[in-house]
Amino acid sequence: MNHKKTLILGMCCFGLYGCDSSNDSKTLAEQFIYDPATQVIEDDQHTSVFISALNMNGLDTGKIKNISFHIKTKNGNFAKPVSATYDWSYLSNNGLFNATNNSVQVPIFGLYSDYLNELTIDIQYIDDSIYSFPKAIPAATYVDSAGIYDNVSISIKPTATPSYSYFYLKGQLKTPIIMDIDGEVRWDAGIKRNSNPSIFINNTFWTGNFKGAATAIDTLSLYGKTGFLNVSGTRMGSDSYFHHNIDPGKNGVLIELDGTTDGVLKIESFLSEIDESGNVIKEWDLGKIFSEYMVQEGDDPSNFVRNGVDWFHMNAATYDPADDTLLVSSRENFVVKLDYNTGKIIWLLGDETKHWYSYPSLQKLALSLSSGQVPIGQHAVSITKEGKLMLFNNGLKSFNHPSGTPAGIDLATSQTAIFDIDSQNKTGQMIWSFDDGIYSDICSSIYQDQLSDQGDFLINYAAADDRTRVVIQGINKEKQKLFEFTYPSPTPCATSWNAIQIPLENIHFQ
Repeated sequence: MNHKKTLILGMCCFGLYGCDSSNDSKTLAEQFIYDPATQVIEDDQHTSVFISALNMNGLDTGKIKNISFHIKTKNGNFAKPVSATYDWSYLSNNGLFNATNNSVQVPIFGLYSDYLNELTIDIQYIDDSIYSFPKAIPAATYVDSAGIYDNVSISIKPTATPSYSYFYLKGQLKTPIIMDIDGEVRWDAGIKRNSNPSIFINNTFWTGNFKGAATAIDTLSLYGKTGFLNVSGTRMGSDSYFHHNIDPGKNGVLIELDGTTDGVLKIESFLSEIDESGNVIKEWDLGKIFSEYMVQEGDDPSNFVRNGVDWFHMNAATYDPADDTLLVSSRENFVVKLDYNTGKIIWLLGDETKHWYSYPSLQKLALSLSSGQVPIGQHAVSITKEGKLMLFNNGLKSFNHPSGTPAGIDLATSQTAIFDIDSQNKTGQMIWSFDDGIYSDICSSIYQDQLSDQGDFLINYAAADDRTRVVIQGINKEKQKLFEFTYPSPTPCATSWNAIQIPLENIHFQ
């Protein structure tokens, strides 16, 4: 019996890890014998110059914990290296491991175009030891099929690394485009489509179908894998479709749908929250919420809530965990805060020279702002790291108000602003704002980096210079410009209607 055990152990010595008795004191990485020059081959199956893959052969896959890659930043640039880690379970469960020939395909994305990219590949073993080796991947010159994104104008270059290094542009020309803070495009899947209603979730872009198949969401991974899911359980009918944005919710994501419900056409006034499988968690009909409240308070809502008309124009929404509420942007009227569970209106913040303020029931809900400019035609409501309301204050009056009613005022320039609001007392104040003298009357956004203590901002002026140009700025809390890029916009909001940070320096596929 003892002889048999010894024989088995002896046979196990043959293979990748050798038979040296000193192996007992070596880590798995130290025992690994490998020739990356011959056993790691680039297998570029994607048409995008930013996406490739490495086929790795001869691995003892039973001992691997994960495989990661890091793309070295260009000399003189400030974006952190693109970095991604694939857990072994992800590789094996997503068709990236071929058990027949014992090879692993490791997707690579975020390459510099027209450049010999220097990569480091790390194989981490179950004992947490790491085997590293370099690999060079050449990438061809990027030629944008839309004729826009390969010709950025850089007006301010970074002199240091902000709290974020990457962001994506959502527009009407293509699936989202990822740029770095040096002005380099680092990802374009090359698919032409409207990506306004998009969000990055679980390392995948979700893009709602814009005026097409009912409630379909296209999915697109960072290495080009496509898929789709359908929204299930919505009160909206088969004619429904996405518009504007997809935003973070309480338990899933918030989506905005147009369509018919209960035989009535709802235009940009209906909000749903769905889970990661597309199942509806909860829905809010803003027309019904406002009508019922106004009638209860003795007002006639018929000339305010107008089904079949874009009376509300919802363009963004977000969840506030501080008090379990929703903040919804009505471009035509105000920002409204709703109780998440009941839909009860808590307060309104907007231009009081508009039509909505003529109703006593709505006047009762208006915040008293002690300082700063109220939102006018705002976009991109969000919650800052400090729990405050932030938005892009475009400054454009209403354009779908009833005939003969006031449209409100216009601002000379657009602002970005943060508000501190006391919901109980219905008071508030602007505690931070930035005005660069640019007027961007529609679309546009400001978002804060949520993954660092520094929390730098990203501003997207989507409709600058009479809606012909996009201006993209990074700024910090002290209002210093960290970088600034511009692109032409062939039609209003086409190039980039919103822009938001993306952690391409720390992607983990689990």
